[in-house]
Amino acid sequence: MEQVKLLSMTALLTLVIWAGADSLVNETVSVHVRFEPTPSAAAPRMIVEPSPDAAVYELKIAGRRSAIQTIREKAPLTVRFPLPDLPTGSNRFLLDRDTLKAQLIQQWSEFKQITIVDVEPDTLALSVDHWVDRDVRLVLAHPARAYDVEPQLQRSTVSVRMRESVLQTLPPDEPLQLDITAAFERLLTDSPAGESITVTVPLDPAPFGPGAVLTPPSVQVTATLRPQYRTAEIATVPVLVAVSFANLEKPYRAVTRDGTPLTLVTQTIKVKGPAEAVARLKRGASRAFGVIHLKQNDLDQLGVLRPFTAEYYLPDGLQLAEPPPPIEFQLVLVEHAP
Repeated sequence: MEQVKLLSMTALLTLVIWAGADSLVNETVSVHVRFEPTPSAAAPRMIVEPSPDAAVYELKIAGRRSAIQTIREKAPLTVRFPLPDLPTGSNRFLLDRDTLKAQLIQQWSEFKQITIVDVEPDTLALSVDHWVDRDVRLVLAHPARAYDVEPQLQRSTVSVRMRESVLQTLPPDEPLQLDITAAFERLLTDSPAGESITVTVPLDPAPFGPGAVLTPPSVQVTATLRPQYRTAEIATVPVLVAVSFANLEKPYRAVTRDGTPLTLVTQTIKVKGPAEAVARLKRGASRAFGVIHLKQNDLDQLGVLRPFTAEYYLPDGLQLAEPPPPIEFQLVLVEHAP
């Protein structure tokens, strides 16, 4: 019995010794690593982007088998790697093994027991840029509208945050400027002429490259539009034939030369006035109509074919550019109608 106990204890002790010895065995292996380069606290305005041809790195490490096994189970590793301030452009940053190990330990404590043997490739391929701040002059370069009072900008300059790489493509001796003419005049489409108008113009940062930010993002502009006059034809303007109130009880009818009732009359007229008012009339935002006022003298000439000229009622500011053509018809009593 004692012999059996002794054999059991020996086997157990052998197993413990073997397991402990196995964990103390050193191994050298390679694991795949990807780096996520980031600006360090010392470079807050730096922009770091991996080069498009950035490789998957092979990290050769050595250490105790147990620590190595833990690392291998975590592979592939993604390593956040803070970088010092680097110049704008394409860069290659040498992967120093001591610096690399310190960074690995921050993410995985197992690396305290690991030796960094090698890393391949041994440099980070990077695209580096920086945010820079510059003043931008706001201009109204080529106004298409005419003004009684020229546009006044609330402020003449704004600040832009842009990439240094974009700034380097611009002429170095020319100040930055932004033409806001088109954006400003689009806001005046339906604005009345002759009145002081203030509009808020949004500023477009697109000319200053990706990610650019303008501060403030908009500017107020005040101006007084000068009326622009134009002439235009307006088609299918309705014309009403109106009998005086005193003769409403009499059943008069207007008929054409061949006796057809004149039920719907329209004319094409030519008007002139401020361009905005003409445009509103053409697109149907305002209305015009004509009226032929029948007087007693007209009602006394029944059955006589005569030309009549309509009186037109137009939106404020508009007038006829030329007299409308007369409309020919005759008046008959309904009971006398052919």
